[in-house]
Amino acid sequence: MKIIKSLFAKLGDDLLVEITQEELRIFSFSGGEKYRDEPLIAIEKTGDKVNVKAIGSDSRNCAGPGVEIHNPFKHQRSMVASYAHAEKLLEHAFKSIYSSIFLASPRVIMHQLEKNEGGLTDIEERVLSELALRAGARKVVVYQGDRIDPARETFDSIESRIDAA
Repeated sequence: MKIIKSLFAKLGDDLLVEITQEELRIFSFSGGEKYRDEPLIAIEKTGDKVNVKAIGSDSRNCAGPGVEIHNPFKHQRSMVASYAHAEKLLEHAFKSIYSSIFLASPRVIMHQLEKNEGGLTDIEERVLSELALRAGARKVVVYQGDRIDPARETFDSIESRIDAA
């Protein structure tokens, strides 16, 4: 079992996902920032079909008839306004980082940087966890606290800190 875990660790990567209403940032614990963009998604509706036209800042250039631009992380009461759109956004970000099919799915730390006063509810934690799993993560930890420095910490150190609490 240790050999398999070791192999996955070499083939995969550990990621830190920071979410705000204005920005989605993804860091690799082994290689710095990997993705940074606005959390926008352009959706085109034609009849019964819904197509993703663009993701990120490219969405701004897609405005037009039949195209709606959404920010799935912008809502007045909660962080995730649209689960389906947030999932597509994360899936796109993961695919842009991992273009090779030979890499294992990443272990991911989800860190919501806004709308977390008083801590996250069980529902909010589950939404963040499920978003990452559905977008392609093999394991997810939801972190609450100060910003993480991926150059100084590891997935395992953060997970053990959370488990100890």
